[in-house]
Amino acid sequence: MHVLRVVRVLLVVLVVAAVVGAGSSVLSARPDLDNAKRNVDTTWTAVASQLDARYLQLAAVAQHLAAVPGPVHTVAAEADTALSHWRDVRQHGSVAAQVAAANEVEAMARRLLATQAASPRVRGNTTLVNDVDKFLSLSTGTAAADFNQAVESYEHERRGPVRAVVAGILRDRAIPTLDDTQIRQGGPASS
Repeated sequence: MHVLRVVRVLLVVLVVAAVVGAGSSVLSARPDLDNAKRNVDTTWTAVASQLDARYLQLAAVAQHLAAVPGPVHTVAAEADTALSHWRDVRQHGSVAAQVAAANEVEAMARRLLATQAASPRVRGNTTLVNDVDKFLSLSTGTAAADFNQAVESYEHERRGPVRAVVAGILRDRAIPTLDDTQIRQGGPASS
């Protein structure tokens, strides 16, 4: 009988300790998640403004390439669609949706420039080559790296058994990193 009483008391103590530990984890997780999310939002603001300028120049390139028949025209039309989606999401979407749209535009830009570089009809067009050079000169530089680092820190805060539950309850969703693969004339190359 004495053993059962001790076991019951220990069980109650363990349950209380688990509840207190979980409660303190929940309370400590929220500020960490908030700080990490705020850092993501701040660094995204810097990147997004650079992307706006970059994509304005990409639209000029796509507009010139749209007049060229064949595969270049098709890819230019797809780039226009991606740019249109970027503009919509930029005004009304979450940071995660904006990053996804930016990644879509970056992928289309790499495709567009690779197609453009492979086209003998386009390579001789001085105006277009100048527009492409302007686009290539507009990079996100260290802002994209800073943003990606902030996202990694945020995602680290979202992991873990308790933090994942807290993040789910508080609707702190995953945020993708920005594909900052450098685009060079003739196709993508890692920096």
